[in-house]
Amino acid sequence: MKLLLNCVPNARDLGGIKTADGRVLKAGRLIRSGRLGMLDDKDIEYLRSINLKTVVDFRTEQEQVEKPNFFLEGVDYISCPILKGRTEGITHEKPETEDEEAERTVKMARRMMPSCSDGTEQMRFLYTLLVSDEHAIEHYRLFFELLLRPTDGALLYNCMMGKDRTGIGTALLLSALGVSREDILRDYMITKERCAPGTERLLANCRRFTDNEAELKFIYDLDIVDESFLGAGFDTINRRFGGMDAYLKNQMGLDDEKLTQLKDLYLE
Repeated sequence: MKLLLNCVPNARDLGGIKTADGRVLKAGRLIRSGRLGMLDDKDIEYLRSINLKTVVDFRTEQEQVEKPNFFLEGVDYISCPILKGRTEGITHEKPETEDEEAERTVKMARRMMPSCSDGTEQMRFLYTLLVSDEHAIEHYRLFFELLLRPTDGALLYNCMMGKDRTGIGTALLLSALGVSREDILRDYMITKERCAPGTERLLANCRRFTDNEAELKFIYDLDIVDESFLGAGFDTINRRFGGMDAYLKNQMGLDDEKLTQLKDLYLE
């Protein structure tokens, strides 16, 4: 899949994804992304070509202040923090060099590992949190309210890497539009490929601060995506909320009329 934005490797257009009933998501309407920290001239030209109208930022308020998105004139930037505050393994506060990031990451691993040394288990727990925490539910509901505002342009939503908070948001959105779970997982796993160079660079930098292979494996597991992470979110929705249809209706506020409106806006 061709890179959408040169400076944001995990950005991608959801256009072209098929629903279970044979409809297709419109191109140039819904963009999932990591942080828009830097954009080159071609990136800016592309975003203007799709008439970008709205950017929905899933990061914490602290992340947004310390690592702001690139500002484009005429675009509405909306803060929609999925997490109330700092959450180990997901949020990325404080501007830092690569060495500072690596040292912080090693220290984070050492704080987290005593409670559970399995990074994949930690991530599965965090995805459970993303679909069940009251604050997260409230702000994903706001995301859908923003999606239901009619516009002739594109909406881009992002977190830091476009991985976890954006991953859950995309899974909920594609579920509401009628995309199969198999195709939702297929889109989700593109992130592993897109973020692989950054993960390799992070691990290489972390080796300057630790030679403990268990710590490095833990860091690797937190920095990638795995089908079991998103699966933990789906399982929680099924177990605690009665399934995806009930979750979308009762937690996201999407009744039949709003689901129809959402599909009319973004499917062809």
